[in-house]
Amino acid sequence: MKRHTLLTLILCTMVTTAMAQSFTVYENGKSHGYNDEDVDSIVFSTAKAQASQTEPRKINARWCSLGTSISWLNDNTANYVSKGLTKGYQTRVLEKLAFTNFNNAAVNGGMIASALSAVVYADYYTIEHGINDWGHSTPVGTIDDYINNTKNGTFAANYRQVIDRIFTRNSKARVILCTPRKAYGFNGYLPDHWYDAKNGIYLQEYADMVRAIAAYESFPVADFFAEAGGQRQLANLSYDTALHPNDEGMQIMANILIQAFEKILPE
Repeated sequence: MKRHTLLTLILCTMVTTAMAQSFTVYENGKSHGYNDEDVDSIVFSTAKAQASQTEPRKINARWCSLGTSISWLNDNTANYVSKGLTKGYQTRVLEKLAFTNFNNAAVNGGMIASALSAVVYADYYTIEHGINDWGHSTPVGTIDDYINNTKNGTFAANYRQVIDRIFTRNSKARVILCTPRKAYGFNGYLPDHWYDAKNGIYLQEYADMVRAIAAYESFPVADFFAEAGGQRQLANLSYDTALHPNDEGMQIMANILIQAFEKILPE
């Protein structure tokens, strides 16, 4: 009587020849020979591979997140669950990229200057700033303020000090710059539309400066400004009107940041 043998092959290669009485299976780098009279059926399965894709990628490194209240919320969601926020964008990133250590050094209401004292040692840094500098009308400055380290109090000059502090902490650090997410309103803190000026300054000017600094330093950019929602979507992507992201808004930010991380993480 024919012996019934079930072979479950996970991502393997089977080599057969025409009219062959036997075949060889290559599985996980090893070869196995079988007589076709002893095999009833062959089932190819990718179940293990599919399961592994859902598991977070382990990253043996430290991540420090610098930012505003949008980043600060990651560790302070308890009071906002009823408003539609259960977890921040960093937690959502960590569900896919499992860093061995994560430090949320964001400052509630902080501007780029506030990040200077928040920098701790890490291997990877993300910087999410610009929205509160717009809210407080910090002069944007020029790329020359950044390059020449003018320390003149502009957004660009303050950004240079933060970057210098990071590389003082770790000369081999990898840095991702995040453009500010579009926002408006928030009880008059910001203009009625993200594209309006506040005291003669546009939010896009801060986003453009972040991109210019990233280009100068060859840093990757997580472009929240361009990709995390526009005037039509912001109300539905925020738990208020319309500054702080809700769960859907945070997930969009996480997806953008994961793409930026993947550009610099080792294979």
